[in-house]
Amino acid sequence: MCLLDYNKKSKKYKHITYSERTMIETWYNLDKKSKKEIAELIHKSERTIRREINRRLITIRNYDWTEGKEYSARVAQDKYEYGMTSKGPALKLDQDIKLVEHIEKEIICNKKSPEVVAVQLKDNGFDIEISGKTIRNAIKSGMIFDKVKDGKIIYKKEYNNKNKEKRVSKLIPAEKSIEHRPKEANTREIYGHWEGDLVVGKQGTKAVLFTLTERKTRQEIIMKLSNKETKTVAKAIDRIKRRYRGNFYKVFKSITFDNGVEFMGYEGLEKSCLRKKKRTEIYYAHPYCSGERGTNENNNRLIRRWIPKGTDITNIKAAFIKEIEDWINNYPRAMFEYKSSNMILSEI
Repeated sequence: MCLLDYNKKSKKYKHITYSERTMIETWYNLDKKSKKEIAELIHKSERTIRREINRRLITIRNYDWTEGKEYSARVAQDKYEYGMTSKGPALKLDQDIKLVEHIEKEIICNKKSPEVVAVQLKDNGFDIEISGKTIRNAIKSGMIFDKVKDGKIIYKKEYNNKNKEKRVSKLIPAEKSIEHRPKEANTREIYGHWEGDLVVGKQGTKAVLFTLTERKTRQEIIMKLSNKETKTVAKAIDRIKRRYRGNFYKVFKSITFDNGVEFMGYEGLEKSCLRKKKRTEIYYAHPYCSGERGTNENNNRLIRRWIPKGTDITNIKAAFIKEIEDWINNYPRAMFEYKSSNMILSEI
């Protein structure tokens, strides 16, 4: 169960109030206090008081018809209120503490993105429309959400230079390069082309997660392995093959891996455990080009919402791994108009 403390902290910066402006008027016009003294009395910076007074001075005529300058609290407040009209309406998030609590719980406990939370607001009983971008901006400002931090949900994307030379591992035959993968796999037109990888745990431990992601539907398969040896990966594919039986050849047309040594034995990975012919085709992305397997990498990031880096996978139970797999396959995707992978699969 996820527990959150919703005690809200006051904002660090506050605008000058009308009562404070009346005090400034008295101290500045009648008591002739300096701006520095007023700043200390009102607990504001000297720069703030200096700008407030300089911008709100009015010209007055003395009894001897000479002109002078004085600070007017009423004029200052009128100008302030007029300026606030151009700000637009207050944020919907600022006006509804239950909405803020709901969004924090969905992001922290249920690991949902702001876009998914925004789409599902009406389904969760909120008669309001806000965008995922609005929620992200509010989180980034740090003024509304106390529990959700900017870096926890907004990933910084790193773009590799696409013009750099594509290197090919000497251990991989040319025909097994991603360059020779079927066109239907590259265009995502046909169901059955997968990307695979291992999610490692705490340094010094051996247990890993073997993940497979289908390119067209983003369907996910997650299996816990005792180590990351090639024969262990091959046995994992054997288990998947037995699960799918005769449908395996239709479902797994190809699998694309990176250049890790655990995937180098492509003959063993392709070899069927039940018949002589190959069960699938194995392809390899170029070295240092994880973007060529971006579908699988993005799903691995979803796994990291539940199993952060540095976690010892050895102690994680299979039931919890299955929960994560089901959560990913039922997660609303913006690319599918907020349908899940399971929904897309049911339409194929």
